[in-house]
Amino acid sequence: MPIQQNISTTQKYLSHLALFVAMCFLFLTPASTVLANMVLSEAIIHFEPGKPLRKDIEVENPSDSENLYIEITPSIVAEPGTENEHRLTIIDPRESGLLVTPNKLVVPPGGRKLVRVVSLQPLGEKERVYRVTFKPVVGDLETEQIGVKILVGYEVLVLMQPATPEPNLVAKRSGKSIFFENKGNTNILLREGKQCPDGIPNDSESCQRLTGRRLYPGNSWTLELPFNKAVDYQMSVGTKNSVETYK
Repeated sequence: MPIQQNISTTQKYLSHLALFVAMCFLFLTPASTVLANMVLSEAIIHFEPGKPLRKDIEVENPSDSENLYIEITPSIVAEPGTENEHRLTIIDPRESGLLVTPNKLVVPPGGRKLVRVVSLQPLGEKERVYRVTFKPVVGDLETEQIGVKILVGYEVLVLMQPATPEPNLVAKRSGKSIFFENKGNTNILLREGKQCPDGIPNDSESCQRLTGRRLYPGNSWTLELPFNKAVDYQMSVGTKNSVETYK
């Protein structure tokens, strides 16, 4: 098979930082630093039943002086959310079911360009998970000084739900801990968790913020709690959100 191995609230034009790459260029005199950055319109892409199987990601170059050169690499995420999670770089889009085009971009200063993400296969029985890496590559460092060019890359998470999503999150309380297990067929995101002590309203500063996590089918998670009280979480299944209380 031609494939090789290789929450907080998300606002528009904010993406999850995935990697830092530093490259140095040596010239003649004292050092200067140039930051090659980018802005992506999406951090997570959801493909859901009844919706188009294509999405666009806008890539913006905030620099006012330098071109932005980007390499784009999609990967399959195998066994997501487990200790054995690993990635398979996509060689043949038809085989993997995901097409990302183009795979290279040159974005002029202050400019924007689009990258299209397309599912080449209909949604199936199982959820499919991908990561798309946007990695800046080196252009010219226009200076006569010793220079350091810092390249900041990003990743976009691509989630393809099953044709018939069946979310089923089981939660069990035991004193000051809670156990979650995803027994459904689609991923569930728990975010903005909160727990308050006795007699304290939910908007009080005395309430404790709790860690969140994305649970893929078959994943489980145990969380230690500050109090032996009810727990509130925002739960996201695809683009659908709800608030759940676990007592």
